[in-house]
Amino acid sequence: MGARASKPAQSATRKFPTRAPGSSAPPHTQQRPSTQPRTNPQASFAKDDTVKAENIDPDPNPLTNAAFSQRLKQMGVATPNPTLSNSLTAFPYASSSEHGPAPQAPNFPPASQNRTLSALEARQRLQERAQLEFENMAQGKEFIDIGTLKQMLALQARGTPASDIEKRFKLKSGVVARLGPKGVTLPLGG
Repeated sequence: MGARASKPAQSATRKFPTRAPGSSAPPHTQQRPSTQPRTNPQASFAKDDTVKAENIDPDPNPLTNAAFSQRLKQMGVATPNPTLSNSLTAFPYASSSEHGPAPQAPNFPPASQNRTLSALEARQRLQERAQLEFENMAQGKEFIDIGTLKQMLALQARGTPASDIEKRFKLKSGVVARLGPKGVTLPLGG
């Protein structure tokens, strides 16, 4: 089997339709004049059952039960439960007599017992302290970046005294001591 056998489409000759030049198109494509007068359809503003049936959107999910979908449509829009929010807009001007008894707000634990809020408050306090330190660098640094920390740990591993490290990086006294004794914290790859 050579290359010629594997490519039969290239060896086939192309055949064109046979029709004499200048001849007209086949009779089935020509339009015939209509003997009936054309009438314009009149618009109707009344909706009949056919129009109403066409307006119904088909269910996009074929696995959904049609009866279930119909019941959901009959139920209508859900009324949201009230939340503990300053931007609550559900029934902003309604009195409790219109909608039955006033719903109670959710009972959340106090902010002091919420771990997430406590962590966020601690983060905010540290951010404020770091900002104050940045504005007044003359008193020495307590907050350091990772590059400085890596250099401090390398010096500590070589046996440099804590007071010398603090002077070199202009740190407050005791910052190096908070890292722990030599060998407790080590720079990665250093």
